[in-house]
Amino acid sequence: MNSNQWQDPQRLLALYDLLQQAGDAILTIYRQVGQWQLAHKADDSPVTAADLAASHILVAGLPALVPAPVLSEEALVPFTERRHWSHYWLVDPMDGTREFLAQTDEFVINVAFMDNNEPVFGMLYQPVSGEAWWGGASMGAWRGRPGQAEQALMAGSAGHDLLALGSRRNQWQGQWCQRLEQAGYTVETRAVGSALKFMHLAEGKAQLYPRLGPTSEWDTAAPQAILEAAGGQLVQWNGEPLRYGKEDLLNPEFVAVSDPALLVSLLQYTRC
Repeated sequence: MNSNQWQDPQRLLALYDLLQQAGDAILTIYRQVGQWQLAHKADDSPVTAADLAASHILVAGLPALVPAPVLSEEALVPFTERRHWSHYWLVDPMDGTREFLAQTDEFVINVAFMDNNEPVFGMLYQPVSGEAWWGGASMGAWRGRPGQAEQALMAGSAGHDLLALGSRRNQWQGQWCQRLEQAGYTVETRAVGSALKFMHLAEGKAQLYPRLGPTSEWDTAAPQAILEAAGGQLVQWNGEPLRYGKEDLLNPEFVAVSDPALLVSLLQYTRC
């Protein structure tokens, strides 16, 4: 199944409705301030009952939209099984768990459809606002609610004044900023939570997201499909594309841009 088939408005609306159900399950817990159950994963990042509630809904509902297995952050599948998948759903049931715990509202649900380990379609849903973003290579990128008040997204070209986004825990390491300044750019930095950083790039509100810490494949697949459909790009710091379907599901450090022309200055980056 390629991104062309996601232009079916009924399928898009059904996916939006499913993400809305998962988002409502998250909000039920989000509004119970201080009462959610909190555990920790092996990497010490927080896991809440909200993650699990959303994951259950998505794992059950996505195959009814397009018959394919589901790989969710909260429902992992052994590599020996998933290595044979040609099509599958790749899901982060709640991206931005720390933003959820800090109650910033900047958390989203990420859902990607993968074709031979390439994200051909993605949808993000923000539970607090009810806003969705979606897109794929042959359909462009969009924001709103499918079939109602849709807005086409265009990442746009970058001028000399750049806005670079990172998380609230990002230390802004490395030489990327100096390289841009040496190339004649002025760089401002701003903190934004979760995969919303990619959506700011897709909307032309920011130009750069340098990621210097660990991420997993479910963090990037859906936003990458949308960003690149809007005209942006996401690559490793050596210029190679991200690879999906790895055994450990971990991404290398990467940079996302609204304007691929920025990569000329960035890809000589060497981490400090």
